[in-house]
Amino acid sequence: MNLTGKMLYSFGDSLIAGHELNYGLLDDLAARHQLAWQNFAQNGATVVPTKPTDHTWPSDNQVPDIAAQVQGAPSEQPNLIIFDGLVNDCMSYIGQLRAIGAPALGYADADFDRDTFAGAFEHACWTMRQKYPAVPILYVSVHHMPNIPQPLQDQAHALATLLCAKWAFPVVDVYRAGTINTCLPAMADQFSYNGRPVFHGGDGTHLNKLGYQRYYTPMLEAALATV
Repeated sequence: MNLTGKMLYSFGDSLIAGHELNYGLLDDLAARHQLAWQNFAQNGATVVPTKPTDHTWPSDNQVPDIAAQVQGAPSEQPNLIIFDGLVNDCMSYIGQLRAIGAPALGYADADFDRDTFAGAFEHACWTMRQKYPAVPILYVSVHHMPNIPQPLQDQAHALATLLCAKWAFPVVDVYRAGTINTCLPAMADQFSYNGRPVFHGGDGTHLNKLGYQRYYTPMLEAALATV
């Protein structure tokens, strides 16, 4: 795909929204290719929809989940959609407030148990495909990070990849095919940050500009070259 001037819609969490730095995993791609970009991702967003009783702080229950972000986006058809989502689910929901679930047998929205990660993920896929029936949709499987147990990361990423295969969404698989792993302290120190004003020495969740440019942009460009 020739990306120059194309309209991109993005949905997801802080890794796309750009926590504190206001620079996420798509900013370099958008700048390099002069994309017309509307970013609907929000810090703290989950795949599973939140409930009023999930968290003590009401604000934590009011962040639009991925499907809600899609529902709130314009009906105008973009040229491309890129989304992520599972980090906050792994940190706060899967195994604690929600079951991880399994792929549904069918493709109807009624088939999906939205109280599970799998069902909510499929509901988000269904919502995107209903609203944007012919638009290429890519999912970004984000990097390893130390603040989620490794077995849970493996399970959630494998399930998301399986669900994307069901929906025929290509996966930009930074998790398995990338070369960034912030479980390694040296990588976390150089390529991640926690907040302003120091944009390095982080906990490995949010990459800095150098991290996104070095490890995400080439994989995004390679995937989009085949769309």
